[in-house]
Amino acid sequence: MANPRISIPGGNGRMGKTLIKEILDADKVSLSNCTCLTGEPELGVDLGILAGKNKIDKYLTDDKFSIVENTDVIIDFTVPEASLFHAKIAAENRVPIVIGTTGFNEKQLSELKEIGKIIPIVYSANFSIGIALMQDLIEDSVKKLGLDWDIEILESHHNQKVDAPSGTALLIGNVAAEARNQKLKDVMSVSRNGIIGKRNKSEIGFAIIRGGDIVGEHSIKFFDQSERIEINHIANNRNIFAKGAVRSAIWSIDNNPGFYSLKDVLNRD
Repeated sequence: MANPRISIPGGNGRMGKTLIKEILDADKVSLSNCTCLTGEPELGVDLGILAGKNKIDKYLTDDKFSIVENTDVIIDFTVPEASLFHAKIAAENRVPIVIGTTGFNEKQLSELKEIGKIIPIVYSANFSIGIALMQDLIEDSVKKLGLDWDIEILESHHNQKVDAPSGTALLIGNVAAEARNQKLKDVMSVSRNGIIGKRNKSEIGFAIIRGGDIVGEHSIKFFDQSERIEINHIANNRNIFAKGAVRSAIWSIDNNPGFYSLKDVLNRD
């Protein structure tokens, strides 16, 4: 087929602009439609200009149904409610969708998995190749270290991020918990304040930093009585997420319906 056509809801957001630029710079894909909410100041702006490039005579629209028109795949980094809506209309039109939105609750994730029975959905809280590798390192480390080591996760993001802990922090927390045969919701500790007593040996602690324009930093730390191990990932530019999402979008077009992860893309690419 010709270069896959990609549509982007939320094209005026941080990741939306990054995705537009990545697609315009790529050789193997083309940009179709990009949407925003009615009344937003960027409505009607040329998409090339929006991404800091030359005009391309395609414009940001508030027609939310346009993301399935003349489109082979959708990439969505918006908010949970919007992503669910986009996934539903994608399913109605048999268009695959890649979702990098964070902050889904369990019910919303269950809905997405049901939609994945109709179309291919690639969902990840982080589309960095480095984070995918980090998951493997964490799983291997936890299994070898056992239950005697304390686990703490530290994440840092820009001051405009609305959810906490980050989706990526929860992702790597889940990897650690599952490697211990635990459920993260039963062992995670996010808020420590006041006289809380000694640390529970089985808990996985989370610490959160918000400030400035930090793209994303994640660290998992393992503590024994006399030594410490750290696995760190630092994102210096959002284009690493865009590259992973575009790679996933191309992959999804030729695959059967299912609820996939970035690791599925990398393992079967």
